[in-house]
Amino acid sequence: MKHICILEGKNLFKEFQGNMVLKNASLQCFPGEGIALAGENGAGKSTLMNIISGGLKPTSGEIFIDGNKVILSGSKQGKQYGISFVHQELSLFKEMTVGENIMIGREPGRKRLIDQQKLHKKAKELLKEVGYEHIDVYALVKNISPAQKQITEIAKAWATTPRILIFDEPTSSLNKKESEILFGFINRIKKIGICVIVISHRLEDIFSTCDRVLVLKDGEFVFESSIDKTSPDQIISQMVGREFKNIYPPKQQNLNKEIALELREICMENKLKNINFKVPKGSVIGVGGLEGQGQRELSRSLFGIKPFTSGHYLIQGKEVQIKSPYEAVKNKLAFLSDDRKAEGLFMPLSTEKNACSLILNKLSHSGFISTVRMKNKAQKIISQLHIKVSDIKQPVSNLSGGNQQKIILSKWLETEPDVFILHEPTRGIDVQSKLEIYQLIRNLTDKGMSVIIFTSDMLELIGLSEYIYVLYEGEISGEIPGINATEEKIMRLSAKHEKDVKK
Repeated sequence: MKHICILEGKNLFKEFQGNMVLKNASLQCFPGEGIALAGENGAGKSTLMNIISGGLKPTSGEIFIDGNKVILSGSKQGKQYGISFVHQELSLFKEMTVGENIMIGREPGRKRLIDQQKLHKKAKELLKEVGYEHIDVYALVKNISPAQKQITEIAKAWATTPRILIFDEPTSSLNKKESEILFGFINRIKKIGICVIVISHRLEDIFSTCDRVLVLKDGEFVFESSIDKTSPDQIISQMVGREFKNIYPPKQQNLNKEIALELREICMENKLKNINFKVPKGSVIGVGGLEGQGQRELSRSLFGIKPFTSGHYLIQGKEVQIKSPYEAVKNKLAFLSDDRKAEGLFMPLSTEKNACSLILNKLSHSGFISTVRMKNKAQKIISQLHIKVSDIKQPVSNLSGGNQQKIILSKWLETEPDVFILHEPTRGIDVQSKLEIYQLIRNLTDKGMSVIIFTSDMLELIGLSEYIYVLYEGEISGEIPGINATEEKIMRLSAKHEKDVKK
C-alpha cells in the first residue's frame, strides 16, 4: 500500500511581497505514513501545508494527486481530494454547538431543514472515533475549554473523511493525557491507510506519531530522516543551524536567603488549600503537576486576578493585600498569561503600541503621548529582545507565536518588576524562541529578579527551576530541589498526594 503516492508536491516556490518564503520544496505523501514537518517559526512549514491543501497557490511548482497533475483553487477543493488541514488558529463558530461545528457543511436533513438529532448523534460518533466522547456535543463552543475547542477542530477535520490529515501544533492546548489520546488516534488511522502530517515544536509529538521527519529552514528542506535513525538533538540542531547540547542555561548554585515572595496557608474557595511556598530573590521557582490541579488558579491569584480568600501573602517580608492586577503591579509583580492572545496582547494594534502599552505614562507629556518617544522606545525593545518584525506598525497579530511572546515579556520588563509570574511561557512557540526565552529568564535572575514558572512541560520545569513545587488537587503534594528533580519524582507527586519531600 505504501508505494502508491497519494500526493506529491514538486519544486514548489512561494513568494510574498518580494520575499521567497518557500524555495524548491518537494514532498511525497504515502498511505499509512506519519510525516513530521519541523522547523522554526517562519521556516515555511505552514506555507507548504497551505499549498498542498489548497489554501494557497504556489508561485511555481506542481502538485500531483494519485499521479495526476492538479491545480487546487482553494481549501474546499483540497477537501474534495481528501486533504484536510487542522490549523493552529482554530476556525470554529463560537455561537454554534460543538456538534454543529463538527458537522458544518455536512448537516443531515431534507429540504433545507437540518435534523438536529441526527447531526449531534453523528458528531458524538466522530468524537468517539477520535477518542474524546466525553465532550458535550450540545455545548456552545464559546463555553468550552481551549483543549475541547482543539479537539472539536480535529473531529471537524476527521468528518471530511480525509486521505491526508495535516495537524499544525495539535497538542498546544492539550494536557499529557489528552495528547496521548490524540497520539493513539493518529496511530490508529495510519493503520487504515490515512497519511498524517504533523507540524509541531514538541518533539514528543513527532516521535510518538511519525515515521519520517523533514526539517525546513528559511523555506528550504535541509534534513530528512526516518524517525528511528535520528534523535531530538539532531533535529533541533538542524532547525537552529548549530550543534545542540543543552538548551537550559546553568542554574544558581545556592539559593538566596532573602525571600522576595512568600505564601503562608493560602486558600482560594475550593480551588487552593493551605499553599505554603517561598520564592528566594534571584531564583526560578517552578510549579508543576497534572493539568487542572490548581496551577491556573494559583498563578492568577498571585497576580490578583482572582484574589486568595485566606492566608498570608508576603512581598519582601511584608504582608500585602493583592486584590487586583493594579495592586500587583504597584507591588512590582508582572504576569505572563497562558493565553497570550486573549490576555497578553491587543491583537488588532501594532507591535509598537503593544510593546509600549504598559508605560504610556512615561511616554506622555501634559496628557499627550509623544509618538516620537513611543517609536524610539518600541525600536529599542524590539532590538533588545531580537523580535523579528518587518515594521513596528505591523499588527502584532501577524507576528509568530515566539515573537508575540517576546513582545509580552518585553512590555512587562519595562515596568521593572521584582517578581515575574510566567504561565506556560513557551507554549506553541519555536525552538529558537524557546532558547532565547530560557536565556532571558536566567539573565533576569542573575540581575536579582525572581521568576515563578508554571509549566506543563516537565523537562522545562526541571531544566529551569532551582526549586519545584508540585500541585495535586489544589494542594502542594511535595517539593523538590531542582538539582534532584527527575520526571519520575514529579510524576509520583503529580499522581498521588504523597509528602515525599526534598528527595
